[in-house]
Amino acid sequence: MAASITTHEVLDQLQSKYEAAIDAGNYQPFVWPHRALGPYLLILYLLLPPSPSPAVHYARYPVFALIIYVSVTAILDCRSPAVTVGYGIGLLNAWTILWTATLIIFNDGRRDYKRIERQRRLDEAPSVEGLVENVQGETSALDGSTTDGLKLVHPVGELPEPEPEPSATTDLAPKLESPEIFAAQEPIPSSSQEIYTWQPFPDNILHRLDFILDLVTNFRGLRWTHQGPGTYPAPQHIRETLTNPETPPSLHPTKYPSYSLLFTSNLQSFVLCSLTLDTLKYVTSLDPYFLAQGQNTPSPFPIARTTRLILSLLFTYTSLLNIFLLAPLVLACTFGPRILGPHASTWLYPPYYGPLSSIADKGLAGLWGGWWHQLFRYAFEAAGEFIGGKVLRLSKNSISGGVVRSLVAFVCSGILHACASYTVLGGTHPVRGSFLFFVLQPVGIIAQRALSIYLKQKGYREAIPPWMRKTGNVLVVVLWCRVTGPLIADEFAAAGIWLYEPLPVSLVKGVKGEGWWRWGGPWVRWYSGDRWWRSGLVFLGG
Repeated sequence: MAASITTHEVLDQLQSKYEAAIDAGNYQPFVWPHRALGPYLLILYLLLPPSPSPAVHYARYPVFALIIYVSVTAILDCRSPAVTVGYGIGLLNAWTILWTATLIIFNDGRRDYKRIERQRRLDEAPSVEGLVENVQGETSALDGSTTDGLKLVHPVGELPEPEPEPSATTDLAPKLESPEIFAAQEPIPSSSQEIYTWQPFPDNILHRLDFILDLVTNFRGLRWTHQGPGTYPAPQHIRETLTNPETPPSLHPTKYPSYSLLFTSNLQSFVLCSLTLDTLKYVTSLDPYFLAQGQNTPSPFPIARTTRLILSLLFTYTSLLNIFLLAPLVLACTFGPRILGPHASTWLYPPYYGPLSSIADKGLAGLWGGWWHQLFRYAFEAAGEFIGGKVLRLSKNSISGGVVRSLVAFVCSGILHACASYTVLGGTHPVRGSFLFFVLQPVGIIAQRALSIYLKQKGYREAIPPWMRKTGNVLVVVLWCRVTGPLIADEFAAAGIWLYEPLPVSLVKGVKGEGWWRWGGPWVRWYSGDRWWRSGLVFLGG
């Protein structure tokens, strides 16, 4: 049974609504680069030559204020007829503010960050000694237990926990993307020719440009001192030749893909993901709910509310994964080291999603901290550390400190998604939809954690078999997502997110006689403003 309205009819309605709003002067088109100056202002500030001058150091505050002004005015004033572009106006401008704060307010981007870089060996490399880092009184061993003020770290962060073996019941995730498939070693350069070092803020302008562009665009911090969990540590030959005694060799042997294996494995995942997306796009087009017609519309599916929620989750997961898989395929395997140099190293392209077993092991905490993508994690944690640690001066190991940091992280995520909902033309509810969904997540995490602690203190937890605890974790996640999931799923549907065409060619719709080619119309056009600096490109989608 087909929906009573088609995708093209809904898109035509949005186009008419957009044109009416522009003609009435309620909104303006999102014009690049005039309305996207935030990231460029950040890069220009960071590109200033190294200087001990307090003026350069404190200039970050007016720069940050200007970026807030540019980004907020774009969120308030600009709209787009293309749903994905409209969603991106809010999301990317809000992210620009948070990422700028992370790099130059919560931290000092000109002093605090270092990157692993390769250098020519001029003489014998110094031995790697002092492989234990003092962590300013915060103590943590590999298993999380306290030590005498020292913490073992790998080249770019705390040593990750060993990944559990993949399960045959992990469904789509291991088939689409799994770190265990990477078994071949990356080619190792001759240790007599190259050494590696932690490179601080460079003096040379071209070197500094590469350094800053990598810092600003590398959200997960791969090969940086702030590299996050769920990523590959540097290969053994790099760790062994690092000239700074900041990090030890990894205690866990790690294997990396060759370029051929990186390409074949990600290509297979990309094809499977694309076929899944194509099927989901056709299935959801049968339900007016996914065509921005509201949750009260009749559905062709049984148990409509639950089915819509499951389809929303699958569509979100595969849409993001399809984009994530392009990075290793295009950057590492197509451009490769001949064009991108060390930026194309295979160890810089770990999976974005973690194992589904994280959910069984840790429940809601494992859902958000282990399985779901960690693209924005460093910024969220930096905001939490700034508020919880620097402003409120709460210890990271205290209950109140952990609660505040977790709450701040999810509030930041809620703000990002609420801004994205705000800048679309559909009938969304950013505060009681997207924002509320993310703010509720730490409530569930804390409640589950409190229950676990209570059961452990009473001696009940150890009496429960591990398989039963894992089953309980999964059930908690399923029930919690069933209760809170509609908040974000309804926002996505009302925004019209699922109106977009994820693929240029649809096998399913082609076979059904609805046309093979799905992309059409202009992607971009030139916009002439009343001032030359207000002229630029307007993105229209496809």
